[in-house]
Amino acid sequence: MRTLWTAIVCCAIVIKCRSEKDPTLYFDKSKPDEESTLNSVDYDRSKYQTTLFDGGKGMGKVDESAMYRPNRFEGDIVNPGLSADTIKAYVGEANPSSASKDLQGVMRNAVKQTYLMWPDGKIPYTISTQYSSYSRSKIAEALDEYAKQTCIQFVPKTAEQTDYVHIFPEDGCYSLVGRTGGKQPLSLGDGCIQKGIIIHELMHAVGFFHEQSRADRDDYITINWKNVETGLEDQFEKYSLNMITHLGTPYDYGSIMHYSKDAFSKDGSDTITTKVPGVEIGQRRGFSSNDLYKIKKLYNCADAGLVTPQPDPLTKTGPTLAPAPTTTAPPGVTAGCVDKRSDCASMAKYGHCVSRWSSKFMTEFCAKSCEKCADSASGSIGPGSTCTDSRTWCERWAASGMCTQQIFKEYMKGKCQKSCNLC
Repeated sequence: MRTLWTAIVCCAIVIKCRSEKDPTLYFDKSKPDEESTLNSVDYDRSKYQTTLFDGGKGMGKVDESAMYRPNRFEGDIVNPGLSADTIKAYVGEANPSSASKDLQGVMRNAVKQTYLMWPDGKIPYTISTQYSSYSRSKIAEALDEYAKQTCIQFVPKTAEQTDYVHIFPEDGCYSLVGRTGGKQPLSLGDGCIQKGIIIHELMHAVGFFHEQSRADRDDYITINWKNVETGLEDQFEKYSLNMITHLGTPYDYGSIMHYSKDAFSKDGSDTITTKVPGVEIGQRRGFSSNDLYKIKKLYNCADAGLVTPQPDPLTKTGPTLAPAPTTTAPPGVTAGCVDKRSDCASMAKYGHCVSRWSSKFMTEFCAKSCEKCADSASGSIGPGSTCTDSRTWCERWAASGMCTQQIFKEYMKGKCQKSCNLC
């Protein structure tokens, strides 16, 4: 055993001495991306490297820009069709009364449909053979945090399992949210091999969105719109607009799922200011107590030992809601385009127009509020309308075929007209 530990320490020291400019320090893309799993040596090595390398924070400065890519929803989420409009249906908030009041609070930034959760909290995974021994040990360190502090278990994929997470080094850091079916990618590329960032991306896979997207965020933070890079304002949209109370969990400045203060900045200036001066946001050290509370509550961890977290020290003035959308017919909508229900504007406001479960109903009864009247038979945009994309990631999604996929067709028609050639 002593020989094994000595070998691990020597290996770690060699890695420490290697230049950060070494392109194979974290992974080697000249190798084929084959599936493997972590082993006991990876976990043993992680314990020594945690001690040797600045407390487990990783080597050198973390490149947070790898988490804030403009062509991805909120920078690091790649679920097809996911946007500020469709997210409400995705997290199950179309009918908030269907869950218990306590659980609704936990769901403020989590998936709610059971099919998007991992059965028994067990997440099958594979890891690319392109990763170096150092990167494998850092990933092992993050997976071990889940095993030690929650009931979530990342387990090596077996031949019988078809739904699993494949961790590989692509372009930056990104993940899908929840269990989406089949082989789902989780990228840990350049700037991502750090325990906190790995935990963050894995928490997306567990089923969580970002903290600052909550509807009540304006009571806790201020978005400095003038500092946001032009065209990326939609990366700061809010959801949960129909849930206006805390319902269980307070806003968490310390969440590992919170944006950093300069996310999507055009010049390095702060895009987010906390209303409690001096509070840190965007930490990537590890779980906050609220993060652990929500994971345990979402997955009904038997040994949860749940204690409701205390709210932040901030005098509340009440939640801020987005203004109700206009019901004036947009360009291209015919004069005979009407709503057949009095609550159409409200339902449109909460995302039912683009929800996969309610879009058909809304098209029939709320055509005006959903802007679905113009040339609906042909699927094209009516004359007089402006042909534009309203989302920065439209071109990429159109290239992946989403313009014609039934589940995303209505969303793409409304948000990505130019990229889908609907003009």
